[in-house]
Amino acid sequence: MEYILENVWTTDEEPKKKNVHVKNSIVSYVSERPLKMKCMTVNTSGLHVIPGFVMRDFSLEGMDTESLLKRCKQLISTGCTTVVTTFSIRFAKELEGRYNRLVEHLSVLPIDYVIGLSLPMTRITPSLIRTCQKKKIPFIYGILEQEEDIDTVIWEWIRNVNFPYTIPIIAGWEQLALQEKRLMQLQDRWSRVSKSKSITTIKQLPLPEQPFTKYHLQELGIYPQKGSWVTGCDIDYVIYEQDTPLAAQSRVQYDESNQPVLVVRKGTALKVGDDIYINPGEGKQLQITRPGLFRAMSNDLL
Repeated sequence: MEYILENVWTTDEEPKKKNVHVKNSIVSYVSERPLKMKCMTVNTSGLHVIPGFVMRDFSLEGMDTESLLKRCKQLISTGCTTVVTTFSIRFAKELEGRYNRLVEHLSVLPIDYVIGLSLPMTRITPSLIRTCQKKKIPFIYGILEQEEDIDTVIWEWIRNVNFPYTIPIIAGWEQLALQEKRLMQLQDRWSRVSKSKSITTIKQLPLPEQPFTKYHLQELGIYPQKGSWVTGCDIDYVIYEQDTPLAAQSRVQYDESNQPVLVVRKGTALKVGDDIYINPGEGKQLQITRPGLFRAMSNDLL
């Protein structure tokens, strides 16, 4: 199918209106000027149309099929068209088996998904990094079990092998029962260590109910395939019954009173009004070419 979406919004800090030519469920051409092509034109004036959300849920590994599909309905209702999740291990020898089992487990999803690795930070080793690179695992979620875990890993060794498929290592703090002040001190320490040792990281992931920003998508290598209006990206988008002014916030924040009226993944409607339509198995695992591939490119180019 071929058509033009007029007056859609980007989700940059300073949003811009775009006109998007869609062909075969892929963005074929994008311009800020009106497009004149011999195909159907959809004028979205009076609506707020933005790229579909990428959100995270690290609990999918432990759900049965019925619970997975129920959770997907909840995600779709918020505008999510791609979910970021993880598989958990404690020892490197578990990686191959647990990864393959999760890939098979998630094959029933009706939305696209990205799989990262979750494990104790102290278990991160050069050989583990190499295995993750071979599997194209786009991020490692390193859980701190003790305050001293940051200093346990020999980060120089990790830095030396973490190239050219540079995997971000994200610190997970949820198992530390700390007061807010102490937690902030540890987070600052991790920022200093990762910077001094040249370890690529993401300071903080959005909460599970919040969409990923362009920054997060770029760092994980998901952008521009998802969360953008860029030539070659998937035509995933959500529509709200409002036309947010350019000066307003760049992203419509989800709450129960402000759900999208339409959610589309690769040109197929998943949500229309209050009705949600899912086809188990339609979702695909995103293959990340390289995390941070478009990190250095300006918003004018993307």
